[in-house]
Amino acid sequence: MLTIQRVPTVMLLEQMANSTDDLKNAEGAGNKLMNAASLPGAILPLYKCSHRSPRNTMRKRTRSFGDLQTVPDILDYLSNDSGSDSVDSGSEDSLDDSLNTKSLFDTVLLGQWDKLNTEGMFRYDVTECSTKMIPGKFGFVAQLNEGRATKKRPTEFRVDLVKQAFDHGKFNFTKAAQKEALFQFDTSADAGATYLRTAKVLDDSPNLLVINVSPIEYGHILLVPRVLDHLPQQIQPDTLLTAIEMVAESANPFFRAGYNSLGAYATINHLHFQAYYLMAPFPIERAATSRVGKRRKHTVSVSRLTDYPVRALVFETSSSLQDLAYVCGEACIKLQDANIAFNLLIVEGGARVFLIPQCYAEKQARGLVQEKYLETQVNPACWEICGHMVLKRQEDYDNFTESFTCDFLSQVSLTEEKFQAVMKMIEV
Repeated sequence: MLTIQRVPTVMLLEQMANSTDDLKNAEGAGNKLMNAASLPGAILPLYKCSHRSPRNTMRKRTRSFGDLQTVPDILDYLSNDSGSDSVDSGSEDSLDDSLNTKSLFDTVLLGQWDKLNTEGMFRYDVTECSTKMIPGKFGFVAQLNEGRATKKRPTEFRVDLVKQAFDHGKFNFTKAAQKEALFQFDTSADAGATYLRTAKVLDDSPNLLVINVSPIEYGHILLVPRVLDHLPQQIQPDTLLTAIEMVAESANPFFRAGYNSLGAYATINHLHFQAYYLMAPFPIERAATSRVGKRRKHTVSVSRLTDYPVRALVFETSSSLQDLAYVCGEACIKLQDANIAFNLLIVEGGARVFLIPQCYAEKQARGLVQEKYLETQVNPACWEICGHMVLKRQEDYDNFTESFTCDFLSQVSLTEEKFQAVMKMIEV
């Protein structure tokens, strides 16, 4: 059994509880939890939408941007086309009319996120974190985020098993407070999108958007599909589609979602995706690619990166998000069954998904990672691998270069021989 000692990132306030008794005391103090006893019938906002096709491919794409040296304002990139999206007017807490012309999903998410921020739900103010571009051709983004380091006691977990059974005794999202939920996310609408500020939880196991209390960027959230089904941290095509459709609901090209498998720096074995707004291109989005294999299901193409420190596959569609979720999801299943850890990045309105097999945690457990990389305390999960380097120490923020970043990320990547074996296994 391979394990590493590490301090897990606190994503939810209830993770800071030291015992089951602490959680019970918290619930008794009025913090209803997201469990089977409290969630059904509870009142939570509801965002309801229909299955989408990829948004207009002529819209601005992050991979087409030149060098960006500043971080633009997020609202400048929100769409002015609200389509058939609507907001329930039955609530007295109506949205400001000036925002109704913007993307409903972005408006609702950011409005709810800002509301909880003003209520003190986050562990620190992420807008005060320093961010810069690292000089060089890739445009890696460095952020100094000392708030992500936590004094929570170290925990031991296995890094050699991608598929592990859900453990009700360990922390999971049903032990989180309902007050950390932004809204229910329902894709069963017949057409368009609607937001209800007050709605009863009628679904037996709703999809929930929850804040990340240790945010990396503005609007950092967690998507927990079918929260009461107690799904382990494993990908299936239907749950991947939920994440893809969440990204598709945003009109902002800088809203992306990520996924970390067990063994690839997931810290909670309860299915979840992360997402946030980074107002700059991820370097991986602009990396050169070359087509591999044949077009899958007639609508999905598969490529591999050709000029990036980490080897990865890129799944892309112009017409069917459902086909994309199926093809990429089936590839993820094969990786899980083969016990290969991986990360995902979902971009461009859900129409493009990066699949990144990795081996850093396993190498770390075997003592094969050089000390100079370990000293940075950087856990290379999806965000870091894709070029957003979240740094915990001022000295690293001051001294990280493109050369060091590339060398560090190369430690994450499979060898070419192993990567070729992966491509053969998933039949691309």
